[in-house]
Amino acid sequence: MCGIFCSIYQSGHDSESLEQWNICKDAIAARGPDHLIEKHLSLNHNWHGHFAAAVLWMQGAGVTMQPSLDTNDNLLLWNGDLFSGCLAKDDVCDTNVVLDELQSTTDITSVLRKIEGPYSLVYYKRSNNMLYFGRDIIGRHSLLLKIDNKTNSMILASVANKRIKGIIEVPAIGIFAMNLNNSQINLACYPWKEPDLRFTDIIEVLETSLNVDIDIKEIILDTHLSAPMNLHLHPDPKDVEYLENIPYSEDFNKILQYLLKNREVDERVECLTKLLHQSVKVRVKKKPNYCKDCIKIVLNGESVICTHSKIGVLFSGGLDSAILTAIADKYVPKDESIDLINVAFEKPTSKSQNASHMHSEKATSMYKYDVPDRKTGRQTYTELLRICPSRKWNFIECNITQVELQLYRASRICDLLHPLCTILDESLGCAMWFASRAKGVLYPVNESYESPCRILLLGIGADELFGGYMRHRTILRHKGWDALVQELNIELARISERNLGRDDRIVSDHGKQSRLPYLDENLVKYVQNIKPWERCYPTEKMPSGLGDKLLLRLLACKIGFQCTANFPKRAFQFGSRIANGKENANSVSNRL
Repeated sequence: MCGIFCSIYQSGHDSESLEQWNICKDAIAARGPDHLIEKHLSLNHNWHGHFAAAVLWMQGAGVTMQPSLDTNDNLLLWNGDLFSGCLAKDDVCDTNVVLDELQSTTDITSVLRKIEGPYSLVYYKRSNNMLYFGRDIIGRHSLLLKIDNKTNSMILASVANKRIKGIIEVPAIGIFAMNLNNSQINLACYPWKEPDLRFTDIIEVLETSLNVDIDIKEIILDTHLSAPMNLHLHPDPKDVEYLENIPYSEDFNKILQYLLKNREVDERVECLTKLLHQSVKVRVKKKPNYCKDCIKIVLNGESVICTHSKIGVLFSGGLDSAILTAIADKYVPKDESIDLINVAFEKPTSKSQNASHMHSEKATSMYKYDVPDRKTGRQTYTELLRICPSRKWNFIECNITQVELQLYRASRICDLLHPLCTILDESLGCAMWFASRAKGVLYPVNESYESPCRILLLGIGADELFGGYMRHRTILRHKGWDALVQELNIELARISERNLGRDDRIVSDHGKQSRLPYLDENLVKYVQNIKPWERCYPTEKMPSGLGDKLLLRLLACKIGFQCTANFPKRAFQFGSRIANGKENANSVSNRL
């Protein structure tokens, strides 16, 4: 994981480039506390480049410095992970693998086709004076872009600041290129897949906001991760007979157990289980075996054996995080603890309520932070102790006061969210920032604790893949299965602009890396190729807590979760009680 920065400018504008870098530098450096380097290059008679990278050591035997230059003076800024595919290697840093592959060919897109894993990159190819940049096809890592037509300059950065006006998120629709043989800013786009109406709309908005024409080039990927066409029609009665003829029971767990006796259902659950195990396994194993405290000792040239927590889970106690936690237990060494991070925001209290709780500080604290996610978190933690009894689990209760929320929202989080600015972005961004900071007290011993882990597993993507939102039930009821399929595809396509860039900027601010097992390419491809009623069945027959994310609930049941397998979906901002349900989530926040 890295924080990357690139400024492309012309002679006489060095001071403007330096000013932009100084504005971004603090946030960039926070993403990569292990090393930071800048390089100033004269690219040709027209253009100069200022490249910088702050490195969070996550791969290889030691820290790999960036920006990386090869023997042909090609330059790479790489913020990513090769988790699978033909380029993935255990003992070599991905930066070197990708740079070597790019050096070995004149066809950049042939290398991009091989990359499997989350990334954003900036690559300068000396031989043809081209600058390439972009995000992976799912858009799991952040990259921001600003073009200044007055100074004829361009900025790319993992994270920026409110003071940099006009910066936007690079859309995850393809890889962009700038031809530095031209004296004016210019852009081309190599689409990830066959351009559709959504792609055209995004390009038009980009051209308008950047005031630059964008030339559309050849497609990078043909069918990879594209939802198959004409796969999903309305089910025949026999297709869903096993779902419609379930014996009635108020105990949803009994219904799940009944469905698991169906051979085809069980095979699907087994296939999903295998893919999710592979996804979690590589995401907990591909790392240096040091926590954030011990890694400082190693970087100072000393040796240390680290047995502290290296893996944390953003743990609401809900279905998605519970499954990831139980699977992570299989692949983290048994003598290491795993941190379960549960965040709650202070509930406003009246004077009378304060007076009634004066006799007990602990009781007051319990009342103030007795939010829905705290209750489900503790409940699922108890289930986890039963399912995985030999593991040391650190259940961290992060209790955030209104004073602390206001302080960090104004001084830090507002810049990390930029350029996003809605009430929804604010509430989710604040909740994510305090959760990933992972500072609180351990339950049930009530001891102060700050997680030293550098990797956080997040359940992002599960709702989009498995139909977890209430609107999915509404769409199915009013418009049918075809409309639901279309909605699921659109939501997955939009997840980069709605969630992923923002969440990457937020989590990385603590020198931690978010890893998203549900958005592994192989898992996404499998889920998109099964029929929608095989992943969710949000009908009258199966109410909330059963039909939504049905396939995941079956998996949870098979692991051994009972209560957790049937918890209904609850949005993070409401479960942690940071959001005000009376506000319009899509309105611009006046608190940022």
